[in-house]
Amino acid sequence: MSKNIYFILFIIIASFLLYLTQSKYGKVSLNKSISACVIAQMKKDNNLTKSNAEKFCKKEIKKKIKD
Repeated sequence: MSKNIYFILFIIIASFLLYLTQSKYGKVSLNKSISACVIAQMKKDNNLTKSNAEKFCKKEIKKKIKD
């Protein structure tokens, strides 16, 4: 019986820690994705400005996150 309690307690604590990690580092991942997209878009189209590429990437990435 005590093995089950330890296992359940472990699952609860692990779930809570995963939630905290996602909430803390979720924005970092999004920013890295946007930066990579901006670099790729600017290499693909030399006439594109950084601000236009960033707007495009933010819109596209947020659209994919919602789907």
